[in-house]
Amino acid sequence: MPTPARPTRRIALALAAVLAVVALVPTAASAHRNHGDWKKDTSFGATALVLDQGAAAALQSLGVTPGVISPARARNDGLNFPITNAFATVLLGSPIKHAGGISLTAGKTRVELTDFWINLGAQPDLTAMVGGQRAPILDLDFSEAKVKGGWRGLVIGPVTGRLTQVAADALNGAFGVTAFTKGLVLGQATVNYSLYPRWYWHK
Repeated sequence: MPTPARPTRRIALALAAVLAVVALVPTAASAHRNHGDWKKDTSFGATALVLDQGAAAALQSLGVTPGVISPARARNDGLNFPITNAFATVLLGSPIKHAGGISLTAGKTRVELTDFWINLGAQPDLTAMVGGQRAPILDLDFSEAKVKGGWRGLVIGPVTGRLTQVAADALNGAFGVTAFTKGLVLGQATVNYSLYPRWYWHK
């Protein structure tokens, strides 16, 4: 039985196919460029997170209210976090980097998780800045993820995110509870990676 390709390898192969298509359709790509708009959105797409219903119910029962930190936005497909680095950097070993974040508030206690990084490797995870330090927040499961490519970019998902022990301990300590546990499913993410900055497509 063949060994399943690791996330990084599968994504790299998909990107190679996308780049081949882009090379064949330069006219179509150029037609979508917006030369007149210099107020440019330099993000390379966004990762959308759909909060798991169980996690949402648990937060509500604890009186914890989630919020979105700009430039992330709540949209119909979930919480959207702009991707800030080009896909080529990921092929060179960089994580997928994001702007914005999530806030969790209960009374006067507020925890902010920002600047998410998705690390692709043998044990993929998501880290965030929390209290001025980068910490592992979610273990990522790509087993059900599919990679779809086109001449505009890649769509990777769904990717299941489960709380790490570090994140569970930090949240329990911050809110004085014991409800957060390692392995708790926070939600599912879909990475919508654009090969060009968003201004290129004048969205």
